[in-house]
Amino acid sequence: MLTAPEAEVMNVMWSIGEAAVADVVERLPRELAYTTVMTTIRILEEKGFVEKRGKRGRAFLYAAAVDKSAVTGSMTHEIAKRLFGGSVKSLMLNLISDSKVDSSDLAEIKQLIEQLEAGE
Repeated sequence: MLTAPEAEVMNVMWSIGEAAVADVVERLPRELAYTTVMTTIRILEEKGFVEKRGKRGRAFLYAAAVDKSAVTGSMTHEIAKRLFGGSVKSLMLNLISDSKVDSSDLAEIKQLIEQLEAGE
């Protein structure tokens, strides 16, 4: 499970690929200190989410070591397990009923459900 700052860093890593700490700092949606981002990347490396890929000048380059869909899938199932007793249905109902779901998102959700039902 990623913390909120780890998820922010991973989203940048997934979007730009290989990056130095300074590259990540520049692209984060909110301002974080260079040392904070460097520490977060080191923690992500220890957890196996990020790997060193070499150097650019004196700066180490890092890249995501895991696919975004794998991480989001496992985190979603972990949230369902922790907060909804493992019920994906309860998680989905909570998301749909407590969020503002616009009509285009709702149509896409319906289409995905129809595709899943057709595949069964």
